[in-house]
Amino acid sequence: MSELARKAVRGTLAVAVSNAVTRAVGFAGALYLMHRVSALAFGLVDYAVALLAIGGALSNWGFAQAAIHRQERVEETFSTFLVLRIAMVAAVVGVLGVVVVVAPGLLAGRTHLWALAALAGVLVVDAACEAPAARLTRELQFGRLMVVDIVSVVLATAVGVVMAALGFELWALVGNRVTHAVARAVGLGAASTAAIGLRVHAADARWLLSFGLPLWLGGLATVWVLKYDDLVVGSLRGSETLGHYGRAYAFALMPLSIVTGVLTRVSFPLYARLQDDRARLSEAFRLASGTTLRLAGPLAVGIAVALPDFLAVMGWPHKWGAMVPMFRWLLVYTLARPLLDDAGGLLTAVGRPKLVGRTLLAQAAALLALCPRLTQWRGAEGAAMSVGLVVLGGLVVYYVRFLPRRVDIACRGMLLWPLVSLAAAAAAALAAGRLAGLGVGWAGGAVRLAALAIVYAAGILALDGRQTLSDLRAVWRHAIASGEHRG
Repeated sequence: MSELARKAVRGTLAVAVSNAVTRAVGFAGALYLMHRVSALAFGLVDYAVALLAIGGALSNWGFAQAAIHRQERVEETFSTFLVLRIAMVAAVVGVLGVVVVVAPGLLAGRTHLWALAALAGVLVVDAACEAPAARLTRELQFGRLMVVDIVSVVLATAVGVVMAALGFELWALVGNRVTHAVARAVGLGAASTAAIGLRVHAADARWLLSFGLPLWLGGLATVWVLKYDDLVVGSLRGSETLGHYGRAYAFALMPLSIVTGVLTRVSFPLYARLQDDRARLSEAFRLASGTTLRLAGPLAVGIAVALPDFLAVMGWPHKWGAMVPMFRWLLVYTLARPLLDDAGGLLTAVGRPKLVGRTLLAQAAALLALCPRLTQWRGAEGAAMSVGLVVLGGLVVYYVRFLPRRVDIACRGMLLWPLVSLAAAAAAALAAGRLAGLGVGWAGGAVRLAALAIVYAAGILALDGRQTLSDLRAVWRHAIASGEHRG
């Protein structure tokens, strides 16, 4: 096995461990925060986060992806990247600060201004972290990133939990984010293999801005797609409804963060390395996207089936029950989003960011038209519906128009068989719950999840068992070879 393959496997394992630990710690902390903090406080913070995310996207030109893609003038590129990124995000935060001072009434009742100020500082720190994180990613140093991610999440969760226990509801949420940003910045500084300079090189600045322009448009459109619905729900339905919608969205992101967080962090630099080899690139894409849907799909459907049982067990049916229908409408988004991210990552990695940018701009325009109307019609469920439709539309465009020019797509194995298995498993889970006559709670949830798991596994093995088992054996062989190489 080549050294590149070994690094990719080791990187996948490191990212998998990092995601497993950070998600477990973060999830435990989030549950405690849901127990101690009101939906209103969540909504006030969610609105500030959404507003700053869109503001941050105005200053993010995709320098990280550009720097990973570039194969020459690496030191000059990263130095220029760091200086430009900090300067641009600071300028955006400054403009937002002026707007808040001049017209504070624009945000009255929608967020907390001091919390907004603290989170703006987080935005600047996160921007400064992008260059060292991208440098480690480019070098496939995922082990170092793993340590940084785990430590920062553990510290942030501890701070949030302690503050919530002391009764600082809104500030527990803010403290969690501030601690994570600061701890990650310190950790990346310690983990970096080489210091990044603080100098702007004119030629490299021009290249970054030129390469990054479509990424900037695409990134702005992406953040708009991901956060505009929060602003609409908060503005039209109030902060408490946004708090429920935000928690439903957080649950919808769990399968993405568990699965996509592992695969896409490794697949993007791997796609960049394989961009001139169609056969190997096609195989890498098949494995990444196919595995993503096979793993993220049952997690998403499992949450949709068992969420009422979970809330009943936790004693939260009245406090958080409103999020259940919101989550179920987000299921389309949860299934389509990881595939959209991986497809966009591939096109960017092979040097076609303009295609990604145009698609994302079209999605943003569609959401701008759909979200307010559907939210007025169906409330937060309408916002969830609009996000799912927009993301699904973008995925169809990628698979029909753009991806076939770069890779060979095995649609049946990657998409059809997992989706058929998921549909059969979801139907079996619902039927099992009815036949058993069990209400919501431990027993009912266990029966539904067991039926889902059994039928899904049986469906995948019956429809595409040979390829699935072959992929698993290949991953296992690579993992063993990686371990022997390290020894």
